Amino acid sequence: MPWIAFAIAAPALYAASSFIDKFLIEKRVKDPIALTILGGVTLFVASVLIFSIHGFGTYTAVEIAILLIAGLSTALALVPYYKALSLDDTSRIVPFFQIIPVIILVLSYLFLGERLNVSQTLAFILILLGAFTLSVQKFGAHLFKIRKSFWWAMFASILYAFPPVLFKFIVVNASFWDTAAYEFVGGMIGTLILLVAYRKRFTTQLPLLSVKTWFVVIVNEGVYFGAQLCNLFAIALGPIALASAIISLNPFFVLVFGLILSIWFPAIVKEDISKSTLRTKIVAIALILLGVWLINR
Repeated sequence: MPWIAFAIAAPALYAASSFIDKFLIEKRVKDPIALTILGGVTLFVASVLIFSIHGFGTYTAVEIAILLIAGLSTALALVPYYKALSLDDTSRIVPFFQIIPVIILVLSYLFLGERLNVSQTLAFILILLGAFTLSVQKFGAHLFKIRKSFWWAMFASILYAFPPVLFKFIVVNASFWDTAAYEFVGGMIGTLILLVAYRKRFTTQLPLLSVKTWFVVIVNEGVYFGAQLCNLFAIALGPIALASAIISLNPFFVLVFGLILSIWFPAIVKEDISKSTLRTKIVAIALILLGVWLINR
């Protein structure tokens, strides 16, 4: 089934973009807001191209509003996402987002009529347990000391969970490209809001960006946009709960990419790959993936 290929490609591309984000934030662009605003340029270009080729489609005002809200939510979610990345390892941050399929399951039940079964309920518990295992500072006396990045990641997860459901709600009776373009416009609006609110921070950061940094930013936006398209294709073509759950393969790619970069390219990205940390990550990811397997039964 084609949607499964798109669903698998999306987390691989998201994982690659996460490490590029981490590199930019730590080495080149200190302000996450600047990265978020720069990302909006990609959405603007994409929406203009799609509307130029496919037109604006036939949508009601309510449908357009829903898609704009979906895009707005995605754009604003980048702020807590980048904040979380600035506080912790990529391989600890990304698995937090495995809570998104669980939130989507609840939203799809409320808005799309999908039902939670026993396996999905158990999966909910396993995914939460895995995310919690990755969120604690360390096991022992301070077991319940939650990492600061956890709360930012959870906030981003909530904002990321709404767009797929809203997109699926509209795209079932509409053109994929037109629907995606309107969502991109919503993302662009979110970017403009950030630009107005943080224009001084953005204009201060721009002169500090070198040509090499701009090249990395452009490559990253291309990778992230590819991940977005794969994600939307998977949602449009397959069951939303399953398509979103397969995105939880992300930790596999993050773990592999993190090991490769930390061992062979530590100057670019240096993750915590000590044996104790690695064991914790593997156990937590195993719990998360077991939950994903239950969802896909």
